[in-house]
Amino acid sequence: MSDAPLQPLPVDLEELCIALEAEAGDLRWYLDLASGDVILVTHEYEAAEHAGLTVDEIEGTPSRFRRIPPGDPAHAVDDMKAFAAQLSDSQLKESLELALSAPRPDRRFRAVLGWLPDQQQHWHDFRHARCARRARAWLAAQGIAPIDRAA
Repeated sequence: MSDAPLQPLPVDLEELCIALEAEAGDLRWYLDLASGDVILVTHEYEAAEHAGLTVDEIEGTPSRFRRIPPGDPAHAVDDMKAFAAQLSDSQLKESLELALSAPRPDRRFRAVLGWLPDQQQHWHDFRHARCARRARAWLAAQGIAPIDRAA
């Protein structure tokens, strides 16, 4: 990365987090460097819903549209492990660590938290904060400083 200052751009970090967490499959996400919009391209993409921008224009103009990399499933498990590690409730911590060592750890992790709405909310806030940090890091690597769209 260069020492050039980051370019401010109004980016919806929640939308960017969704894109960064999405598995590859048929989904292709792009960041519009002109507007800060996060654009999802699928086989059902309609140019009319995106100011007439065609898929060819989006995919063929890397100077304006930056491809957002597909999500890494390891991030989800890493987030779950980090969440469990920071808990002060030793019984819950042990239950979550056990869930994470079993097959289908994500499903078991959610099952443990399913009975604890306060901890579920704490988990969602924790995960969101970690994703927002990854989104900011990805933007910085692209030379972008996200600014609040309302600003």
